[in-house]
Amino acid sequence: MHHFYIYHTRINRNWLKVALILLSAYWFTSCGDSSTEPVNSRSYFPLSIGVYQIYDVKEEVYSSGQTGPSVKTWQERDEVVRETKNANGISTFIISRYSRNTATDSWLKVKEYSIEQFPDKLILNIDNQITVPFIFPIDSKLKWNGNMYNTLDSKEYRYEEIDQPLQSGNLSFEKGITVVEQSDTTSVITYSLGIKRYGLDAGLIYDEQASFEYCQSTPDCIGQGIVDSGSRKIRTIVEFGGLQ
Repeated sequence: MHHFYIYHTRINRNWLKVALILLSAYWFTSCGDSSTEPVNSRSYFPLSIGVYQIYDVKEEVYSSGQTGPSVKTWQERDEVVRETKNANGISTFIISRYSRNTATDSWLKVKEYSIEQFPDKLILNIDNQITVPFIFPIDSKLKWNGNMYNTLDSKEYRYEEIDQPLQSGNLSFEKGITVVEQSDTTSVITYSLGIKRYGLDAGLIYDEQASFEYCQSTPDCIGQGIVDSGSRKIRTIVEFGGLQ
């Protein structure tokens, strides 16, 4: 019996060593799994020369007295073409925007706009309108005034669906993020929605901006969601690239 006890104890110790080795291997493998690595917040808005996105654009314009909206469709291409740095090391990226009516037409340059890249935020200047599309680090509890650098009324931006899968058109993104710029969709008088979605290493993948006034002219149309005037513009990504 004495010899059996010693042998049994050695077996238990050997199994313990094996178990510890297996647990250690699992721990190191889990830690090295790239899927658990933190996402670089700036990868949702990649900025380097040559990065581009192509969008399908649809605009609906509603006018009083019309039975339906006038609808326009076209394509836009945004491409980072230049970068400059100031004395403090802050980069300003210049983006060229091109437009065409259909996918078979040639691109026509329509404007340039800029994005300043600070450690804690991005500042966008387009059509002489300055906004703050991103604040870093990205956090679901974070809210900020997107109009902090212009004279317009304060507009509260916030993050939603951080690092979650997103679908935009025919493209799928393993990790995405949503920025809600405005959301007043419950009123029976007006409707306002501003929402942008970004894909990791792709940039802006979906942008919807809508502002409506509902019909109030007759008792029959009040509260029926009938649009009297306003507009909605949607940009949906169809291609992107250029990231080194």
